Amino acid sequence: MEKGRGFPGSTGGAPSPEGRKKEGEGIARPRLVSISRRDLLALGVVGLISGAAFAVLGEKNRAVPILRPPGAQDEVAFVDRCLRCLECVRACMTGCLEPAGREFGIDRFLTPRFNPALAKCEFEVCGRACARACPVGAIQVPSDREVRIGTASVDRGKCIAWRDGKDCLVCYERCSYQAIEPDTRGRPRVLGERCTGCGACQNTCVTCPDPAIVVYPLQAVPREGGGRRKSRP
Repeated sequence: MEKGRGFPGSTGGAPSPEGRKKEGEGIARPRLVSISRRDLLALGVVGLISGAAFAVLGEKNRAVPILRPPGAQDEVAFVDRCLRCLECVRACMTGCLEPAGREFGIDRFLTPRFNPALAKCEFEVCGRACARACPVGAIQVPSDREVRIGTASVDRGKCIAWRDGKDCLVCYERCSYQAIEPDTRGRPRVLGERCTGCGACQNTCVTCPDPAIVVYPLQAVPREGGGRRKSRP
């Protein structure tokens, strides 16, 4: 092949004038966006309104009760120190921890929440995995006797033993701390001074669609009541 010749059908290896692209053609260029003073003021007003709304919602939802991992009972200090890294959630042996949603307040969003509906807290056998995983010490390691995640409470309007007079003591059978006892009619009652809030009772309650016994934070435990035992035929 002679020097300067290209492949058959070519013009010496050089692109034809029609095939040449202008320099920069086909390359996306950033567009400059101009914002007027009126638009800027409008954005500022929207930002202020949004900030105020988030503040109000955060203040309102801050009162929503939330269960924490064992050793994190001081809510104010815990929220202030927690990094939202969720290392404790990943380390949980039973999977009973989850990130808190926005319904608990903006300032508590993504902090770890104990949810008995997921599983029981096995704090006595896991070696306090959540506390050991926390990089900033937001979760401490209390002794077994000091653990008080919350306290269970029976809704007698939902409990089939209280409401319907049926024989059911599943929560009593599942409690490892003798914190639930049957009364003279075989209806479950919670002994608050013994309850650790481990969630075994709530997790195994057979009442549908919602459990009749629920673990509440210590400062938000309702009084047990409601419902009457029906007479048997």
